[in-house]
Amino acid sequence: MNDFNFIELDTNEIKQQSKKAYEEIMKVKIQEGDPAEDFIDWVVYILSTTKNYVNFVGKMNLLRYSSGKYLDALGELMDVERIQERSSECLVEYTFSKIFDEEIIIPKGHKVSKGNLYFESVEQVRLEIGRRKVTGKVRCLLSGIIGNEVEIGEINTIIDDIPYLLSVSNITKSTGGAIREGDNSYRTRIRLKPKAFSVAGPYGAYQYHTITAHQDIIDTHIYTPQDTPGVVKVLPLLSSGKIPSSEVLEIVRAKLDDESIRPLTDKVEVEAPKQHSYDISGKYWIKKGEDVLVIKNKIEIALQEYIDWQKAKLGRDINPNKLVQLLIMAGAKRVELSDFLFVKLERNTVAKENTVNLKYQGEEDE
Repeated sequence: MNDFNFIELDTNEIKQQSKKAYEEIMKVKIQEGDPAEDFIDWVVYILSTTKNYVNFVGKMNLLRYSSGKYLDALGELMDVERIQERSSECLVEYTFSKIFDEEIIIPKGHKVSKGNLYFESVEQVRLEIGRRKVTGKVRCLLSGIIGNEVEIGEINTIIDDIPYLLSVSNITKSTGGAIREGDNSYRTRIRLKPKAFSVAGPYGAYQYHTITAHQDIIDTHIYTPQDTPGVVKVLPLLSSGKIPSSEVLEIVRAKLDDESIRPLTDKVEVEAPKQHSYDISGKYWIKKGEDVLVIKNKIEIALQEYIDWQKAKLGRDINPNKLVQLLIMAGAKRVELSDFLFVKLERNTVAKENTVNLKYQGEEDE
């Protein structure tokens, strides 16, 4: 469906019609420089603004164009809610200074930190008799991506004292934090919702429930291996081409294992997709007389657009022609790529840039 307007908006036509109506009603002929021209321009502005608003309201009722709170309202019609912010999580090891002859409870909500970034236990953690160490899951108190990528060992400050608790340390990197779901992802889930009514049997239903599990999931590959009937493999891909962590895979697995979603005869296995690294090496020239700084900036934007496009979908072939096309459109006159060849990827693989080296070589005549 091409972009369209419910009401056509042509300001010249509106002005002609308004001027004609004014002359017929007032029984006068408007001459150039007539003060009535200012009144006509004011009428044109009011009518144009009104038509623009009518077009806006109409489009906000269409899934393809709707956004923000209007898209939320469309989602309500399909019983699809926007996924809200999510906090990052990781595993923490608690070490006590002595062995107890009774079970010790670390309460839910017990706080630890990395500097001013606080985490709390998501459930009670029980230290068994005869042991000094126990592992539990903690969640960042701040939602969103701020708690992601905390390296192993960096969450090591005890905030809430427990007798004989000697030290704490995260044994996994914190992951899973995500911002509020964006319009594009939310729109896709609304569009897929009708396919989910038959639970997760059809491809579209598995796809819907997978991307519903976490707002960072942008694509998924779902298939049944020929040698294992009844097994359903699910491979989610995160935004920016990231490979999902074990925590995200577990979230998806728990979502799909719900008895109200998974057919009884299906065995669902959630796995991380593979990555295929590639290098970009090349050089480019621009036409003589062009603004070098402007073109170089456009080239950088085009290069990033290609990198983002390449890793936005599983199984997307590594295509140098796409990069050349974008660079030419950005203003490059000529592009030469070195050792950057077409690579066909399997559906379970995503491309990932490794080294990127694209150098400006100067100007050339037409």
